[in-house]
Amino acid sequence: MVDIICVLCAEKQQVRILYPATFNKKSLSKNTYSARRNPDGIHYRILKCMRCGLVFSSPILDPERMSVLYGRSSCNYQDQVPYLIRTYFNIVNKIQHDLPKNPKVLEVGCGNGFFLKALKDMKFTKNIFGVEPSSKMALEADSALRSKIKINIFKLNLFPKNSFNLILCFHTLDHMFNPKEFVEGAHSMLRKNGYVVVVVHDTEGLSVKMFRENSPIFDIEHIYLFNKKTLSEIFLRHKFEIIKVFNVVNNYPLDYWIQMSGFPYIVKKYTKFVFNRLGIGKKGVSIPAGNIALIAKKNV
Repeated sequence: MVDIICVLCAEKQQVRILYPATFNKKSLSKNTYSARRNPDGIHYRILKCMRCGLVFSSPILDPERMSVLYGRSSCNYQDQVPYLIRTYFNIVNKIQHDLPKNPKVLEVGCGNGFFLKALKDMKFTKNIFGVEPSSKMALEADSALRSKIKINIFKLNLFPKNSFNLILCFHTLDHMFNPKEFVEGAHSMLRKNGYVVVVVHDTEGLSVKMFRENSPIFDIEHIYLFNKKTLSEIFLRHKFEIIKVFNVVNNYPLDYWIQMSGFPYIVKKYTKFVFNRLGIGKKGVSIPAGNIALIAKKNV
């Protein structure tokens, strides 16, 4: 296990324990690090820096062990892909007119490349590239896309400087051992006037307010957790201009909202049963449940 510190305050951190660890090494499997698995309440010790407000896990598994587990993870959210595409495209569309024609786009943590393919299909761009640590997910990508995906964790110098007009990072920054490395790398890899778009969980969002420790954001996969202030701060420190930070409104079927909630299992089971008997379980509902998006620009 590895102790980590506040990525914003470093040795000046002033931490208190929010929640003790529920983590047990015996519970680890390839499914533990699969995206959007059902909430299981497994998390490291959760700390909060009282100096800046950043929430993070410590101690955690060493990065090499996590890389192996991510490399074996699988995609178990195929039913949610159409909803994710709609949500992410609504965010990216806010800056489409500020990008050059056929921009060069990199998605970090691209999974099976579903959103990159959507960008191409919707004529947003043909220049699409991805980074994904799971070889299984990367190999599930569309055949025309596979060669554009690097099976690796994101790291500095993974791509040359000034390579991209747009870098996307959806629910990946909070999984990173060193989020500063991503921000620094994104700034290096972006061209002048390029943009980075990030979506993460919000420690001040509805989910945390309703369910506290039972919120699905407190999970063994999440190392650093942000709010609007701390997310903005880490980008400001790396010479980005913050264009916008805002709440994300997600649209999912009712039964998925219940499944991913912090309600007890028996409540979830009964509620999903009732919704499906009423024929409304698959009805899409839009809720600002606790995600935030940041759009930042490289000016120099």
